[in-house]
Amino acid sequence: MTVLYTFLSVHRPEPQTIAAALAGAIGLPVADADVADEDDEQTDDRNWDAPVLCTYRGVGGDVALSWDVSVSDEVTSPPGEPEAALRLAQRLGTTVLYPAQEQAPSAYWAAGPDGTVTRARLLETDGEGDGDPPALVVDAVEAPMAQLPTARVEVLTEILRGEKLGTPVADGFADITDPGRTAPAQSPVNRAREALLLWERLVRRVAADWGPTGRYPFDLYAEDLGTRDRLQELIEAASGEERERLARAVAALDDVFRGHTEGDGGALLGRLTRSGTAVAERGWWWCRRPARLPWDG
Repeated sequence: MTVLYTFLSVHRPEPQTIAAALAGAIGLPVADADVADEDDEQTDDRNWDAPVLCTYRGVGGDVALSWDVSVSDEVTSPPGEPEAALRLAQRLGTTVLYPAQEQAPSAYWAAGPDGTVTRARLLETDGEGDGDPPALVVDAVEAPMAQLPTARVEVLTEILRGEKLGTPVADGFADITDPGRTAPAQSPVNRAREALLLWERLVRRVAADWGPTGRYPFDLYAEDLGTRDRLQELIEAASGEERERLARAVAALDDVFRGHTEGDGGALLGRLTRSGTAVAERGWWWCRRPARLPWDG
């Protein structure tokens, strides 16, 4: 099966340097990599049978090159895109970006030559002059990158919202209550499913010690606790079998949440929300704190 990589690099290495780095990163001799500029008309000179084919083009802004790489199925166990990007960054001495799995088009990962790997927000802006191609700007990163000095360092909340997480409890609830996913948006069943999904996403993050980045902003955490408030209201408003199913699903997630948090009487959240003891008077989930606070540092 052909493996495809999409990379952006902060610097513009020479084609022969790219070929050597690509071959080395994949574990092949340099002769097995063919590299060419997209604008080069000498396509007849390319070795189209090479196991590794790379076509690059120049771009503006914070990155210099965009690479499209294909690795043929004759190559045994090529590295995944994240590992290949990190190997290239270290071999070339340049920061290499590659797309994240989230749907947001701005969601990227950046791998630095020093081994730093972090989330990045990549934006497309207008070129500097009339007729210039759009420029690519790294607007923000979640960890400082020496070769991206103008990027803000912050938690990228839009990526967290779109991050793919397993939600087996919410999925199981939906499979039973709305197997065809046809319930109207504002129906009790769909509202319960959506709230359960959001609560489970937080619970899974807490249980994984906030992986993969280890960070999560307090405002999103407080928003998620508000979702648990809504779940309680939905349980109390439901009746019969519907209520039992929702209560069981919530209880299963609550057990995980309790197991990875500790009670503090709401002191931490009361201080952070500037609500004093008012937080402690709400649901028990407001009166617990994560073992590690992901918004500190």
